[in-house]
Amino acid sequence: MAWIAPNDTFLTNDQQMNNAQLVANHFVNTDWTKESLSALIGNMAHESSLNPAMHELGYGDSPSRGYGLVQWTPMTKYTTWAQSQGLDYTSGDSQLARIDYEVSNNIQWVANGLQVRYGMGNKYNFSFADFRKNAPSLSVNDLTEAFMWNYEGPSYGAGLNSLSGRQSFANQAYTSLNWSGTYSNGGGGVTDGGVPPTSSTDALIVMLVSGALNGWGNK
Repeated sequence: MAWIAPNDTFLTNDQQMNNAQLVANHFVNTDWTKESLSALIGNMAHESSLNPAMHELGYGDSPSRGYGLVQWTPMTKYTTWAQSQGLDYTSGDSQLARIDYEVSNNIQWVANGLQVRYGMGNKYNFSFADFRKNAPSLSVNDLTEAFMWNYEGPSYGAGLNSLSGRQSFANQAYTSLNWSGTYSNGGGGVTDGGVPPTSSTDALIVMLVSGALNGWGNK
């Protein structure tokens, strides 16, 4: 398997699932749980359609805007680190290595992000490492929401609008991916609102209609 990564292109269902499988393959047989990985993948699907070569829509390759599977903002937060490690920052594997680094150093993640960022509630008050191993024993849906508020940090309205789509893809990953670490072409995923796009144009329309792009890059 290889990463599907056309520059600044929304991926189709099958392409997203190909890349989702590579994410799963990278982390299986570690202390990442299947539930936590599914939540991570669901958020990646929303942020970049699981395309590691995705820049924040409308800003070209501006270094101050978002980039990559999880849309690091500014992109230099990730690219400077990758280059310092001798890694190709465009590679999906390099981006997954960055996530390993972030968990180990508890960076990017803001525990209890809903309260810290917006002064609302007292929810998901745990570390990135606890998320990885699902220490609080949460469902895929709750872990997906936790990652959204604590890691991605979209604007409050954009988060509410996009949550169901993130959760839909996370659950599709949970049920459809091969968790042994070996890819099998077992079907595609869904995006926001449970609508399976048939082309990159359809994927963009789905994201626009759902409000997925509102506040994109506010991380």
